[in-house]
Amino acid sequence: LLLCIWQPASKKYVVKIFKVLDVNHSGKLTKEEFGEVMKVLYSQVFMRIVLQWSFTLMLVPLISTCVIKYTVMLYSMLHESTKNSHDNLDPMQRLLCKLWAAFLYATPQSIDKINGLAWNAVPKEILKHMPFTILTFAQTSIALPYLLDIVEDFFMQEAEIKVVKYERGLKLKEG
Repeated sequence: LLLCIWQPASKKYVVKIFKVLDVNHSGKLTKEEFGEVMKVLYSQVFMRIVLQWSFTLMLVPLISTCVIKYTVMLYSMLHESTKNSHDNLDPMQRLLCKLWAAFLYATPQSIDKINGLAWNAVPKEILKHMPFTILTFAQTSIALPYLLDIVEDFFMQEAEIKVVKYERGLKLKEG
């Protein structure tokens, strides 16, 4: 999915821009029409690159850091306010223990051994950074392509506006 972000506009999109900006409907672009097409396409590529880099380098880390920070803060507040003095577990930890016990009861011992080996094999440093990695992946694979689709739609609308302005200018000259 991330590879398509770096690819140029699709042939279908470019042909549509060519047709929209062929204001005299000749099927061929004049030098001026071709110049307008290039302005639209280069502007769109430039905007995609700017959005890609600013989103990837600034927004994604900021959003991920804030989500993790406030989630940890909320969890800590919940933990302190609902801690049971008898077992020192908050309700979330107690629920996770019950779920884990049910999982262990329902699975064969061989799966439990494999799971234990896998859990111990993963370095704790990797587990520490996992929430940030998952949030970053979600933002760059879902939000960023959506944002780039909006950019393409914006430039298509700009091309259509240029055609309308051109046609109005022709009508004024004729009238």
